[in-house]
Amino acid sequence: MLRRLVVSGSRLLQQLPMAAAPAVAARGVRAAAAAPGKPVLPSQAHPLPDKLFRTIELEYRGHDHAVLKSYTQFLEQVCKNLDITRGTTEVLPYVRWVQPLLRSKFVHKKYKLHYETRTHITRFKIHDLTGSTASTFLEYIERNIPEGVAMRVEYEELLPLPEQITGSQYWRKTE
Repeated sequence: MLRRLVVSGSRLLQQLPMAAAPAVAARGVRAAAAAPGKPVLPSQAHPLPDKLFRTIELEYRGHDHAVLKSYTQFLEQVCKNLDITRGTTEVLPYVRWVQPLLRSKFVHKKYKLHYETRTHITRFKIHDLTGSTASTFLEYIERNIPEGVAMRVEYEELLPLPEQITGSQYWRKTE
């Protein structure tokens, strides 16, 4: 996972030129000294690294198995068109819910009805994505999700090691 670095105002004052220091001290926001007449865009001043995802796991559930199968084909086609590395597709056993009820409140016990629902579950994995591709992909598939289908998204985000570890003597290169 890559986390966006949040820097406190006092530490930021040491890194910036003196012209930008008063603007930063008031709000603790990143800023840079601009040449006169040229505005500095936030993306040009301090470009933040894009997030990296090792895996994104989609789990979607529905009552109609054919709809889930069709949606799986749709996801495979989207991965192919966006050039995304697709992992495994796993069809899990369905969850069965049965509710026996009497036909009427005051009828004999032998007159029962059985209500049953089956919830089919499918898992779809995607590997090695950047944050911008992942957000585009997830927004597109969420907009095109069929009726009666619920989706859950889990992800593994890659992060650099913290400074406490990388700054220690064991991680420094000795020459």
